[in-house]
Amino acid sequence: MSASQLALHVFLQLVASHQDGLGYAGMRFSPLVMTLGHAVVVLLTGLVMARAERALFVVARLLGSILPRRSTPLPVVAQPRTVCVVVVTVRTLAQLIYQRIHARRGPPESPAAGGDHVEFAT
Repeated sequence: MSASQLALHVFLQLVASHQDGLGYAGMRFSPLVMTLGHAVVVLLTGLVMARAERALFVVARLLGSILPRRSTPLPVVAQPRTVCVVVVTVRTLAQLIYQRIHARRGPPESPAAGGDHVEFAT
């Protein structure tokens, strides 16, 4: 963390172009006070990061005691609507050719036969 503080301080110093030393408009603190300030910030950030997981578990425990554990589903008032979809069977060319080649075979029906219909074994 101290390396990131140093890198960010140098980066901001280059970008913002504030000068080192007293008396410049951008630099109100002495370098010693600036270094001590960064050291305090590094220590506080380390302390917060070390205690953050414990604090998160405390918050989770508190929310678990306040919020209900399981939600009960609401009763069904009306039955869900069913949707009927008309399916159109589209045959491919290969299926049509196969059906034409392997059509049912047998003697042609005679119009004189009337109602007598004889089935042949296939």
